[in-house]
Amino acid sequence: MSKRVSNAVRYKNPLPIHPLELPELIIHNPVSWVYWTYCYITGCNTLQHKIHVDIVNNGIVHIEVRNQDDMKYLWENGFFGTGQLSRSEPTWYNHMQSRFQSEENGTADKKISLEQVTKFRRQQRTEFKKQRELVEAKLLNLRKKGELSPEEETRILEQEREKLRKFKDDQLALHLLKENRNDNLEEQERLLIQEAEVINENGEIRQLESLELMPVETLFLSFALDVLDVTPSDFIIKHCMDNSFDYTDELHKLLIQYSAYHHYRSHGWCVRSGIKFGSDYILYKRGPPFQHADFCVMVLDSNCSKPYTWYSTMARVCGGANKTLLLCYVERINSKEQILQYIRQGHISKAFNSFTVGEVIYKRWVPGKNRD
Repeated sequence: MSKRVSNAVRYKNPLPIHPLELPELIIHNPVSWVYWTYCYITGCNTLQHKIHVDIVNNGIVHIEVRNQDDMKYLWENGFFGTGQLSRSEPTWYNHMQSRFQSEENGTADKKISLEQVTKFRRQQRTEFKKQRELVEAKLLNLRKKGELSPEEETRILEQEREKLRKFKDDQLALHLLKENRNDNLEEQERLLIQEAEVINENGEIRQLESLELMPVETLFLSFALDVLDVTPSDFIIKHCMDNSFDYTDELHKLLIQYSAYHHYRSHGWCVRSGIKFGSDYILYKRGPPFQHADFCVMVLDSNCSKPYTWYSTMARVCGGANKTLLLCYVERINSKEQILQYIRQGHISKAFNSFTVGEVIYKRWVPGKNRD
């Protein structure tokens, strides 16, 4: 019961923009009216700073939020994004912190503490630098003698790098043999490598996880709520149109996907990726911590026609997961040229208003269950 109350408090706001918190108004008290009016006029519910996102486009667009406070804020206020090293909520850092603390307190099975990892990393770094200096000195002597061609130098560099990698692995094995001769060498080596990578020079845990946003989530947070430091027009032009200002298939897919996403968000649904169930989205009444999703949404073009086996397959998958299949048809009511003109002029709202949304619930009929 206490966990449910805790979740209700933690996730009380459905969006990153919160309503104004106004004082209680006492109707028969004039001072209360004055104070309430003052708080209403001077109140502001916008964020003090916009959330920074890093956008990488290497064929596949990745939108990442790397600040730990921003990641927590977006998740707790609308369940936006997915932790790259977690199932959904970005909890990797907290799990690692709890794990190391339990190891230091002796409550865990593994006895590798932060101090041990830091000590080992420093020793490894010192020995590695010595080996690297020997390699550099060897290459310098060969260059001075003029015995190296560019191809030979590249080949020797690769050989020496491979030796350095092997040297690192040998160091790990020697360290583990000295410290834990009776333990499982393979398991201890795996743990030490993992922990050495996540601990910095000061013995602190690095934040390696980032919150990855879907393109539609990025558009919603920048267009509908304006909490990101990227504008929707810049995002669409740079990462969906390749600065070509053509109405591409990728642009059309993004626009219809966002139209459906915005439609359900505006009706109070919590919209998450439905890739686990083979759909575009899944809809929660409140959010993942409170209950399972009720619907799987497939976003389709209004003139799209699928074979019967496709509908049957989707309905069978959704039915097996106790979810209802929702077919969301998005129709374009303006021409492609008109939509491109809106995007060029920065009238993003008019571009999105060029689409209408219709829905159909598709259920699988089972003779043994639906006789009544």
